[in-house]
Amino acid sequence: MPNFIPSKAVQKLVQYLSLDIDSIRPDDWIKRRAELARFQAEKPDYSIVMIARNEERYLFASLASIGEQKTDKSVELILVNNGSSDRTKEIAERLGVKVMDEMQAGWAEARQAGLNAAKGKIILSADGDNLYNPDWVDQMLSHFKDPEVVMACSQYSFYTFDNRYPLDLQLYQNLRWVNSKMRHSKRPHLNCLGGSLAYRADIAREIGGFTMGVGRGEDGDLAFRMQDKGKIIFDDSREAFSHSSLRNVLIDESLFKTLTQRLSTHLKRIPQYLSKQKQ
Repeated sequence: MPNFIPSKAVQKLVQYLSLDIDSIRPDDWIKRRAELARFQAEKPDYSIVMIARNEERYLFASLASIGEQKTDKSVELILVNNGSSDRTKEIAERLGVKVMDEMQAGWAEARQAGLNAAKGKIILSADGDNLYNPDWVDQMLSHFKDPEVVMACSQYSFYTFDNRYPLDLQLYQNLRWVNSKMRHSKRPHLNCLGGSLAYRADIAREIGGFTMGVGRGEDGDLAFRMQDKGKIIFDDSREAFSHSSLRNVLIDESLFKTLTQRLSTHLKRIPQYLSKQKQ
């Protein structure tokens, strides 16, 4: 089973999540802006499209993790500001990141705006509250050496604000991994989450891009329609991890309650995972 404890590089970025933006030192802003400057290629081969809506608390650390990517590829970074009412846009612009506004709220709307603007042949989809391992870009793009691959997704892991990883969290992450491995053969689109996704831009545009107004699930919907065009890869290597907070997972702040409820839900779905979804 994978080691889900975030790498040292990711753990170091967690410190920013507990800081008010005005408390971040000026030299940190200068350092991170310099690191992100290389993601401004005018004729990029690849594009990172990160969407963000009111991510003031998380965005500095998320963008810093992009700046620490080890890649030497020609990449552009686009931050789609999805109608934020906080300082999301200000943070991105202060870090020198290209920002485009999409005022229509919605995951699909924001990702489609990024797809429309992106120049790269492969798009890496990211979220403004996620932290990425330094090898994330190169690891995700490595799958496209195979011309039959149209999309790659990776395993989500979680970070905690104190960088502690109790046994119940490790158990939960391993059960999620088992679930992802089990369903990928017949229903790979269920593993395709927009916070860590790479896909061929031309094929996404060919099938009409993201479906507007679907709310959550815009990522899996795109994957479901793209799977007829080629292979979808599920990468569970640590290099490809996308680290997310637990804020959208916890039920009443209880990981145990979340674990038992989701285990019950997915056990009932096992028969579905063994067959392909028709619609």
